[in-house]
Amino acid sequence: MTNQEVKNFRNDFQKAIVQLEKQYGVNIGLGTIRFDENSLRTKMTAVKGEKTQMLSKDDFKVGDVVGINHKKINPNDTFKIIKISKVNIKVRGDKGLFTVSPNLLVKK
Repeated sequence: MTNQEVKNFRNDFQKAIVQLEKQYGVNIGLGTIRFDENSLRTKMTAVKGEKTQMLSKDDFKVGDVVGINHKKINPNDTFKIIKISKVNIKVRGDKGLFTVSPNLLVKK
């Protein structure tokens, strides 16, 4: 399989599972896809709850209050955006300073 085929597979998979997500009230996501010329492997996770939006750095501005959607961070913790770089966003909260990918941030 080629890199482009794997990207297309991920996109098609996301479109195909929309009905299952609605039916079971879950969010289904694929982890990192590992592949070679004949096959691909990935971990699929289904989590009960509302679908979280995938936001980009353009959806935020310095001073916004956000949460971090990560299993090691308490969902009730709040953080303030202090810097937006080309790829990541730096936030400060009671637990310290974090540099986070924008798709893990949740607007509060």
